[in-house]
Amino acid sequence: MSALEDDVRTATSVDETTDAAAHAAWTPPVHLGALPLHLRERAEQLLADQRESIRNLEELYRETGRHLAAVRSVPRQADGRSVYLDVTG
Repeated sequence: MSALEDDVRTATSVDETTDAAAHAAWTPPVHLGALPLHLRERAEQLLADQRESIRNLEELYRETGRHLAAVRSVPRQADGRSVYLDVTG
């Protein structure tokens, strides 16, 4: 498996221990010529995996925005008093 394919697999299975920054810097090689026919299916799968990763990231971005909007909608306590009421003691 190539490093690029490995990076896509890692990006699509991100968890708390994954260092996404380590996979962010990639420079495409130059002067390679045309893609050999025997690699076409592999390249198409890689492209499909990358597109799926983009869709997942876009959904996570929207979800994070919704969460942030919900947090921002909570009014701040202006006077510093407790917002809890002890009804048992």
